[in-house]
Amino acid sequence: MNFHLTGTLTAPSGLWDRTPVKYYNSTVWDGYVHQPATYLINLSDEQSTYRKVTGAGTVAVIDTGIDSTHPVFSGVLVTGYDFTRNSQGGSELSDVNQSTMAVVDGSAYPAQLNQSTMAVVDGNEALTLEQSKYAAFGHGTMTSGIIHLVAPTAKIMPLKAFRADGSGYLSDILRAIYYARQNGANVISMSFDLPTYSQALNQALASANSAGIVCVASAGNDGKNILVYPAANTSYVMGVASTNNQDLQSSFTNYGSNLVWAAAPGEGVISAYPGATYAAGWGTSFSAPFVAGEAALVRGAVLTTNQSSAKTAIAHAKYINSNLNKGRIDVYQAIFSVE
Repeated sequence: MNFHLTGTLTAPSGLWDRTPVKYYNSTVWDGYVHQPATYLINLSDEQSTYRKVTGAGTVAVIDTGIDSTHPVFSGVLVTGYDFTRNSQGGSELSDVNQSTMAVVDGSAYPAQLNQSTMAVVDGNEALTLEQSKYAAFGHGTMTSGIIHLVAPTAKIMPLKAFRADGSGYLSDILRAIYYARQNGANVISMSFDLPTYSQALNQALASANSAGIVCVASAGNDGKNILVYPAANTSYVMGVASTNNQDLQSSFTNYGSNLVWAAAPGEGVISAYPGATYAAGWGTSFSAPFVAGEAALVRGAVLTTNQSSAKTAIAHAKYINSNLNKGRIDVYQAIFSVE
């Protein structure tokens, strides 16, 4: 389900910190690197202590695609695929070249991105994208940017299974999972959900796990103790809930230990946005890629990392409450546990 936050949101101050800084192989905004979320998950401590553990392998991102020209992704992209057009690449920029977006009955699209709200820098203002007909445009670039923030030397494989309005076919998601397996992915990041169980999806995830792929999915933004999929495919997936910058459970996040393995920051998270700029996002969509990046970090320490061992490492987290199972992730503690 696509969920939009209500009320007034304050764009984080980091969106205006455009000081260029070197971050591994790319030049990025300081507000992206030094945002509250990175300190909450102890990323700077992990990077200063374990200098060689900066991410390994390839993270497949099943989303709206990516802006491959964004400076953040310099040197880390591998060839992806656009399942909405059956073409190589996985770019989301082609969506904005359409003069209109098709309006279809929601039942035709059994999956929906878990995007909530995004604020994007445009001149001197922060604009929410709820007012745009391209409601999910930039979503894949943002989730990929968070993965890169956590695991800057891991490769990113953009797999476009969703359109700019946030809708996607289950068949395209299945194709993307199998494509990830066949093309060498080590982690799959999924910021979307389906309201009902799918045996075909369960089989695809089991196949990915059997190939050693770590699977991560967002828990959804209904604010309820409910099951959504793939996060609730707990045998094969780590479901991720959202916390705020005060280390409290986000009001909008779904919760429950039968859905959530761990939580990560999901409010006002700053990431890359198409057009060489940056945006802030609210929602579990932006929590899941923190855990996907963490899985790539763990693989950087232990190349044989699989779903089970990644879950064990990521369980070294800060306990918040029983709703969020293991708690808010701590990448330093996760790497310490395997080094």
